[in-house]
Amino acid sequence: MRPRDLRAPDPELRARWDALAVASGAPPFMRPGWLGAWADAFGRADDLRLLTVERGGELVGVLPLLPGPLGLRAPTNHETARFVPVLADDEAAAELADRLLAAGTTVDLAALAADSPATAALRAAARRAGAPSLERPVCESPYIDTTGDQASFLRRLSKNRRHGMRRLRHRMDDAGEVVLDVRDGTDDPGSAGDLDELLDEGLRLEARPWKLAAGSAIRSSPASVRFYTEGARWAAAEGILRLVHLRIDGRSVAFGYCLRQGGALYFLKLGMDDDLTKLGPGIVLTHHLVDHCCEDPELSELDLLGDAESYKADLASGTREQVRLQVFGHRLTGSAHRAALASAARLRAEAVARMSDDTRARLSAFRNRWRPGGAGRSGGPGASGAAASRSLTSAE
Repeated sequence: MRPRDLRAPDPELRARWDALAVASGAPPFMRPGWLGAWADAFGRADDLRLLTVERGGELVGVLPLLPGPLGLRAPTNHETARFVPVLADDEAAAELADRLLAAGTTVDLAALAADSPATAALRAAARRAGAPSLERPVCESPYIDTTGDQASFLRRLSKNRRHGMRRLRHRMDDAGEVVLDVRDGTDDPGSAGDLDELLDEGLRLEARPWKLAAGSAIRSSPASVRFYTEGARWAAAEGILRLVHLRIDGRSVAFGYCLRQGGALYFLKLGMDDDLTKLGPGIVLTHHLVDHCCEDPELSELDLLGDAESYKADLASGTREQVRLQVFGHRLTGSAHRAALASAARLRAEAVARMSDDTRARLSAFRNRWRPGGAGRSGGPGASGAAASRSLTSAE
């Protein structure tokens, strides 16, 4: 396999890719509609290519890639929730890994699920090929098991957390009629309302003052606005969009941008009214979403995505590690390339560690405003400035 042998995602291939993604239980972020919205928004639509594996004429493996001057990389950036190749089985994972490394070039996959069969196959293929590799942690992504009822979820929490949750919900109930408004963005006004209006209402809440100052709000970037708007339209057409508003007397005080697929509700973005901080609208919304999942027998988890920040870690049943895996396949320069990147990452981490919190925040804000559609990951709902600052230590 050579980089120029990668396939462009024509309509027929996109349909087969989507069918495999749904059948194999891949997350919605790996479906062509979602990745197509990402590529269009961040100016990479003409660059997106696919490494595919077929067996008896049937598509059994798909890995989206972006070719570049330094090799091949995943189509990921700061708005990527998770990345994993789309595979029918472990055999397809092994064949895909071998074909990928046969290119003899640098392969850079960010936001990669650490425990996926594809990741294990890539590690093994790199060892067989004797290719130097560099693997670094990106985040520990939390999730909540919702297979039980609300009472079983509460029993897993600490006594202080249960008390705090009840106190916040009582405060909000005292403020007015509280309703969890879950819409799928369809055109039926009786059940969903207008997609653009619902999304605009939510993005206003997501654009919290501190996020605007840090450049991490969706509305800080026209490309991000376009991505989440087009992604919502695609997801609504597929029946997997869930725009969630927590309302007090009809007024939205917290917002969740979610996708529902298989047994999971994926919580991508959180917004809230900072004037009502004492009511804890973000925490209460998350708790209501847990109730919503527990009440639906087809849902088994609420995936909080992003990093395991304190408010999410307190609620989580567990975490899933994401890594950045780079394999340096060029026989002559691979070892030197790996050594240079590892050294650069170490020096960058040391430099960031010596910075004041204010300096790190300023640099993160600058990077958020000016970064292109390059490698990285999304912060998930409620990503903090600290999480953004940590991204300064990763080698690009």
